[in-house]
Amino acid sequence: MISFFLAGTVIAQAASDVTTTQPPASPAVAEGQESSTTAEPAQQVETIVVKARPQTRDSRIDRVVYDVRTLPDAPASAAVDAIGLLPGVFVGANNRITMVGGAFVTVLVDGKSMPRAAALQIPANQIARIEVMSNPPAEFASSAQAVINIITKKAQEEDKLGGSIAASIDTLDAHVISLSVSRGMKPWSFNGFLRTTRNEEPVRSQSEGVSGIGANRELESQLSQGHFTTLGTTASLRAIRTLSATDSLSWSSTFFTSEVDYSTQGIETRTRTNTQTILPVTTATKSPGSVQYHSVGFKSEQEDKYKFDIDLTFSNNLNKSGYQSRRGTQWFSNQERKQERTFEFETSFEKTFKEGRVLSLGMSYKDEDFELGFSDLGYAGPGVVQSNLFLAQQKDQAAYGSFQFKLGKFGFQPGLRVEETRINWSDGAGLLSGTTSYQRVLPSVFITHALGGPGTLKASYSQGTTPGSLVDLNPFRRAFGVDFALEGNPKLKPADRQTFELTHEFEKNGLSLITTAFYRDTKNEASYGSRLIDNNVVLATTINLGRSESTGLGSTLKGRFGKKLNYSLNWEVSKISFSDPFFASGFSRVEKSQSNGKASIDYKPTPKDQFVFSASFQSDSHRLGAVDEGYWENSIQYTRRLPNKVSLVITATDIGVETNRVNRSFGPDFSSQSLSANPSRALRISLSKTF
Repeated sequence: MISFFLAGTVIAQAASDVTTTQPPASPAVAEGQESSTTAEPAQQVETIVVKARPQTRDSRIDRVVYDVRTLPDAPASAAVDAIGLLPGVFVGANNRITMVGGAFVTVLVDGKSMPRAAALQIPANQIARIEVMSNPPAEFASSAQAVINIITKKAQEEDKLGGSIAASIDTLDAHVISLSVSRGMKPWSFNGFLRTTRNEEPVRSQSEGVSGIGANRELESQLSQGHFTTLGTTASLRAIRTLSATDSLSWSSTFFTSEVDYSTQGIETRTRTNTQTILPVTTATKSPGSVQYHSVGFKSEQEDKYKFDIDLTFSNNLNKSGYQSRRGTQWFSNQERKQERTFEFETSFEKTFKEGRVLSLGMSYKDEDFELGFSDLGYAGPGVVQSNLFLAQQKDQAAYGSFQFKLGKFGFQPGLRVEETRINWSDGAGLLSGTTSYQRVLPSVFITHALGGPGTLKASYSQGTTPGSLVDLNPFRRAFGVDFALEGNPKLKPADRQTFELTHEFEKNGLSLITTAFYRDTKNEASYGSRLIDNNVVLATTINLGRSESTGLGSTLKGRFGKKLNYSLNWEVSKISFSDPFFASGFSRVEKSQSNGKASIDYKPTPKDQFVFSASFQSDSHRLGAVDEGYWENSIQYTRRLPNKVSLVITATDIGVETNRVNRSFGPDFSSQSLSANPSRALRISLSKTF
């Protein structure tokens, strides 16, 4: 179905790790591809375990820092669970993280770009604090629309062994086993963890649409059901060698493996004038993948004086995908192999002067080798040059500087970032090749003003750029079924954006109210434009859409009643307006609105017992005219602290609610809508032991 194809191709644009390269045949799989094929469905995320106490909040001129060490040990929870608790940050289906009007969030670990799928699996009890930047400063890559930086705890220095072990199981066949250890052996210290996850989820979907005009007008509908299974294992080890009171060496390695298995069976009905055709439809997708990440660093730091860092990182992301489908008597098969090898060098220097003045300087170099091989046994199109191999090498160089200072009640942090990118690509045989290069000079400024008493006003402005992924540059046509295909665009331009934010913060007597307004103006917005070609095949091509404008408002309210009850309420609404070429959607201008919200009540009647009630909703438009997603989730959790550092957690999720997601697609000659129903009611039991 057209809707299935567009839902997959559009969401596949987002930055990803271990991501299948073919568009899936169902919205369920499409959602899983947004960040990683191994990303756990929302039902598997144990978000409640870390909700015991409110985080300590530190508001800085360019970021907000949450000290999660104030939370109790939560061995069964991962970094994505702790992130989902942060004010103004929303975690959607399969770990899609957004803030400020749907901006895609870049996740870093200790300031470095660890592969996303592995970073989100770090145990929550190994995290010291989390930095949130809705409008990132100059030190971060301009492609980051928003940044979450996970700061891990320092490795244990005492000569003893510590850690935790935890297990979780629920009625939806979601299983989690986690082992976390730390060991001090002066002058060495070590941290490590092993985490395995498994989830098997039934999927039901229904879609209806129309294509063609006049005598060629055809009504379409499809009913299908199947299952969606994900398996994942993450192993990580970090070592620190103390050289002196100020200097240290660090080394870390992370290995991540995953497998996605998706299959459905259904019936498709097509009606044209007085003719009706009913066809059986089956699909099957398998996608094993692996990530390895290694980092070596040197740090020299003297508190309140200077910081100096040098880091070398290497990552290898390998993913293989196999897709088969049958529609009536027509069979289709596709095999793909994607590999990304990345080397990165980063260095930064920060000097603190008197009166709170801070100078920050840094530079980075990144070299990425990309290879995409594919074997289509389906439709490619008449007269189309077909290549089964796409090679690309991308080199990025950047330097930045910023200076922070105060003038009376005002604080300032102007910054400047300079970037240069060069991409060389070819078909592997050398018959076709091309080069894309661009340079950017990107200013930013952050201002804070103490209003007197408990109030603070913050304002910021920054410029950024978002290049298309290397997959989007692949000019060769790849088929994903007998009725749809994808064609990249080597002439795709990077999107340039300007972001403004204004925040008012009020904190007094345990009550906190933070309100943020934002505006984002983007030129050369990139998305998929779709059209019908021969034999009623839909072809999608990555294009620059011109301009988009996003405006929105969000607020966070936190407080307490007495000493035993805490509450939190977060909401955000935004409106996005696209200036869209006619051939992409059939309209010259398209407007989308979206909203997010979450609320929780934390009641602790005794030191050993705790109840948490939470609810969240999300209505989100991912890309122009392609995916509208909405869901509601609620849960009740009871935690009991048992003797010998053992904890029991019982969680009931989505009482009386089933997660439904609606996907809509449209083009000049077609439109469609699909509804996927994912069972989400679950009873989960978690048991953990800290040692």
